[in-house]
Amino acid sequence: MWYSATIMNNSLNYKLKCINEDFQVTEVSLMPSFVLSGPRKFTYIWLQKSGFTTFEVLEQIKVFFKLSFEDVSCQGLKDEEAITEQLISVKKILSEKDIKAFNKKHTFKNKFAKIKYIVGYGEKPIKERALHGNAFKIVVRNLNSTFADNLLNYIHDHKQLYFINYYDNQRFGMPGGPHNTHLIGKSIMKNNWKQAYDQLKITNNITQEVGLKTNEVSDFKKVFASMNPKKVSFFVSAYNSFLWNAEASLVIKKHTKSKICLFENVGKLYLPTDYLFQCPHICEAGGYELIAENLSVQSKPNKRNLLVATNMYAHDLEPDELYKNKKKITLSFYLPTGSYATMIVKQLFLKLKYRN
Repeated sequence: MWYSATIMNNSLNYKLKCINEDFQVTEVSLMPSFVLSGPRKFTYIWLQKSGFTTFEVLEQIKVFFKLSFEDVSCQGLKDEEAITEQLISVKKILSEKDIKAFNKKHTFKNKFAKIKYIVGYGEKPIKERALHGNAFKIVVRNLNSTFADNLLNYIHDHKQLYFINYYDNQRFGMPGGPHNTHLIGKSIMKNNWKQAYDQLKITNNITQEVGLKTNEVSDFKKVFASMNPKKVSFFVSAYNSFLWNAEASLVIKKHTKSKICLFENVGKLYLPTDYLFQCPHICEAGGYELIAENLSVQSKPNKRNLLVATNMYAHDLEPDELYKNKKKITLSFYLPTGSYATMIVKQLFLKLKYRN
């Protein structure tokens, strides 16, 4: 699966995520308080995975160690089409023997979930979004020599880069599948559980989540009640992301000289065309949050930074072994939590297109 960005109808032909090794993500975690001795409830583990979503790995840990949904927590969600590392808390005291047994069962030919080591033990679970951000190392492929050289020189001259903090397509669906998670969330927000269920069926994830056959379902809300509540909350958050993108795009249109760009599986969004531009730093859009106890939804505005800055480094400009007569380049940078590396790369290439 590879990603591209499109401006009007002219495709930019770079490739991302051709192989999982091309996209490496390391979480920069806000570490919990460790207990060195005495009573302890939780084990904090450092997890490396590839080919699995974070939700899938949380489920694997839950089942393998015979725990409940609430006993396994993460701080952030990580791509499956990548090699990612992150902190997980487990409400059980694990040993090295436990780790070896888990790793042996969850290592396959093309994907794996591996506990690299035990970080420590403590009394509390880690909290969602309680992390500083993520460090990325990304290989961009299928570049012609001239464009690759221009990219290398541009990043060398503009190490600190600013981007619009749009949510990208990972927020709205699975790779290769329908990008409709925001539509599931919208239906939940409207308390239309049949419509939410119909959208969920499209994703082919029902049988993995619940032991119900399609023709046996009559209480559609029950399907969602049987899921990991964090996943149901994710659907609502996906709808919030859709609303925020739309509002942020209008702000950019109003305050900057801009062009509308079509992003695959995301939609049309405005981007500034000038390297130097001014706009509000914060954007607020309507939003909602899930009350897990009864699966109700209440209003909660979604406020976040409109701009994100990063120091980017370009290195290892080399012949691309996957695309004949093309080049590949590695981009390394850090982003605060909630920002999308794929969206940053898309905007970077569009900036270069505007310059040329």
